[in-house]
Amino acid sequence: MGNALLRVATRQSALALAQTKMAADVIAAAAGIEYELVPMTTEGDRRLDKSLASFGGKGVFIKELEVALLEGRADIAVHSLKDMPAEVLPQFKLAAVLRREDPRDAFIARGGVYGTKFMDLPAGARVGTGSIRRVVQLKALRPDIEYVPIRGNIQTRLSKLEELDGVVLAAAGLKRMGLADRVTEYFDTDKVLPASGQGILAIETLSPSAILDPQSGDRIQAILSRVNHAPTYCIAVAEMAFLKALNAGCQFPVASFAEYASQSGKNEFANDLQIKKGSQIMKIRGIYWDEASRRLLCAEHQCPINSGISDEGDFADAVNKARELGIALAEKIKNEL
Repeated sequence: MGNALLRVATRQSALALAQTKMAADVIAAAAGIEYELVPMTTEGDRRLDKSLASFGGKGVFIKELEVALLEGRADIAVHSLKDMPAEVLPQFKLAAVLRREDPRDAFIARGGVYGTKFMDLPAGARVGTGSIRRVVQLKALRPDIEYVPIRGNIQTRLSKLEELDGVVLAAAGLKRMGLADRVTEYFDTDKVLPASGQGILAIETLSPSAILDPQSGDRIQAILSRVNHAPTYCIAVAEMAFLKALNAGCQFPVASFAEYASQSGKNEFANDLQIKKGSQIMKIRGIYWDEASRRLLCAEHQCPINSGISDEGDFADAVNKARELGIALAEKIKNEL
């Protein structure tokens, strides 16, 4: 890394650029440095005519960015965590995450046709989504609706409202693009579980073993440690550990969602949580569609995690407990198979 310039790899879609600039602005402000974006098109962006499961799954959105890290063309890469595989390759490291944005899924109805709510749609209505995770859950709510596969950027998906009765998208992307006013309804997480990592911006670097210039690597890590939102990082670890333990990617209808419980017992998103010193209960819920039995398996688990993270030892302990929590949830699902 140069003395004052941080090179940030990103996909070049409008949403990815907006999200990466958001993350880079936070890093630059915290560290007093400048940055430049290194935009690129990934295989996932190029092959919009096929489902992700048919040509490689989640990794197709990050491979080119990781190559840029390995070749020294970028110092960090910014991803939507839900686009990352459950297990980061040994050459790379999930170095930091930002505070979680709204993790929920959002329904956008075609204007003024059938009212405003998903449950108000008539039988046979056509709803677009690119996620099989969403489809299996929405079918449980409304089996009488036709679910149409769609891919592309946010604007492309919204344009499908000309031919569909509604579309379902991640709330976080809509909000980051200033499109929250288009949302008809937010799905409660008790009804539709978000994708693992949804709403979380992840910052990836080379792992220490892959860095040719250790001094530069140490500087980058020191910078990122200033912006890492530790409670969200623990949530990210728990959710991705669940996926890894099930060996599941985007080709499986699977999801996990972790949140902290306040002292009142109310569950809260990481971006709403006021972190206090001492143990905080983390609760994680997961789903898995078992094709053999045609059942949607559901489970939940919880454990205390130290939310008053004050030093590296506390943080490492909290991360380990979060990982164990995700694995324990996966074991509950496996026991139902």
